[in-house]
Parts: sequence; C-alpha cells; structure tokens
Amino acid sequence: MPFSAELRDIDILRESLSAIAEIIDETEIIIREDGIYMLAADRAVVAVVDFFLSRGVFSEYSFEGEQRIGMNLMNLLRILRRASPGDILRFTIEDGKMKFRLSGESVRTFSLPIIDVSKQEMPDLEKLSFASSFDISSEVLGSGIEDSDLITDSLVFSVSSDRVLMAADSDLASFNMELKAGSPALRMLNGERAARARYSLDYLKRIMKARRLSDTVKVQLGPEYPAKFTYDIPEKARLSFVVAPRRDE
Repeated sequence: MPFSAELRDIDILRESLSAIAEIIDETEIIIREDGIYMLAADRAVVAVVDFFLSRGVFSEYSFEGEQRIGMNLMNLLRILRRASPGDILRFTIEDGKMKFRLSGESVRTFSLPIIDVSKQEMPDLEKLSFASSFDISSEVLGSGIEDSDLITDSLVFSVSSDRVLMAADSDLASFNMELKAGSPALRMLNGERAARARYSLDYLKRIMKARRLSDTVKVQLGPEYPAKFTYDIPEKARLSFVVAPRRDE
C-alpha cells in the first residue's frame, strides 16, 4: 500500500534516532493511522526501545493501511543528518524502497531498501510494575552518568520517599550525587516503595544521547529490577528505553 508523509520538524526524528541507533542497528518500523511506532531490543536483549512519533507532527500524512517495514537505522540517520536548517523531509514507500526528499535551497533525493528483519522474542513491557519513579532534569541526570563514568562501569540508583541517590564505586574511587525531594532538578518523586538497583553505564550513556528531546526524563525502577527512562514530548513523540539491571558486585 502506498504511504507518504511530510515532516518539517526534522530535529525531533533525527535526535530520537541518534539515541536509538546507539542501541538498535536495524528494526521494523510500524506505520499506523495515529503515527509511527518502533519496538525493538538490542541483540543481547539488555535494552528495549519503545518509540512513537505522532501523526500530528507531520504536515502531511497519507495513510491507507498499517505497514511494517524493515530499516537499517544508521543508514536512515545518515540521511537525516544531511538535512539543512529549514529543509522539509518527504518520505514515501515505493517499489520495495523508502524514498526520501529533502527540499530547501535545493532538492535532494535518497532511497533505502526495505529489509527483512529477524524476529526477536520481546519482553512484555505492559507487565512491568515499578516500585518507584521520579522526574529529573535531563541535564542533571546526564551529568551524574558522566561523573559516574569517571569511576567505574556501572551506576546504582537508590530511591526513597525523600531523595534519590546516584552512586558509583571502584576499589580506588567513588562518586555520589544526592537529590532531595523539592529540589529544582528533581521535579517529581514517588518513592514510597524504596528501590535500589545497578545498571550498566554503557547503556545509560547511550540513552542520554536523547536528552536534547526534552529537559525532563521520567525514571521508573524497582529493587534489582529493570529501569525505564522516558522522554515525552506531549502530542509529538515519546521515546522510552527499558534497561535490565546488573547484579550487585
């Protein structure tokens, strides 16, 4: 079935894919009436990406039926990075290819093949039940992750009713960041059920590449339980990452 859409706010897609492509190399993109979806896990099934780009973001959106197309995300991202300020992106599906047109001072066209993507057994994200959650400044969280990376390769989150702690320890050094309820950077805290868990900094650093999407990220976690990081742009896009915990060292 034919599909075409026009996007003027290219940044929202480019910034989302910049982070997603750090974790997922190829995936199935689902085109639905209300927008574009993506749900994929990395090859180790340590992280799951859940992405939605609303139909309302597009200046034009011609939909005639649900489609699922396989795409190499890095190849797609390379095209998006060639967009100049003020360019308009139009993409269509034709003859087994995704075709792109960047219109601005010039008109440039690209095409990428639609590929077969191997099916993965996906965890059911709807079944996740988190003990604690907090909304935090994206920049502050990113800073804490970068500081932790100076010390070791994993980060511990500890959440209680009145504070969030981030900690990293090695044999020779340590790092701690404390955020108390009510501080400007900690914009919401639901920590009545205390939680503590450790996560790989390699994955957290990749996730934080999406911080330009929103100045706030919602973090949900539980004791030795997966953590979910969500960037939400109301009525435009939502990007979530679910990361498995690491065993305490």
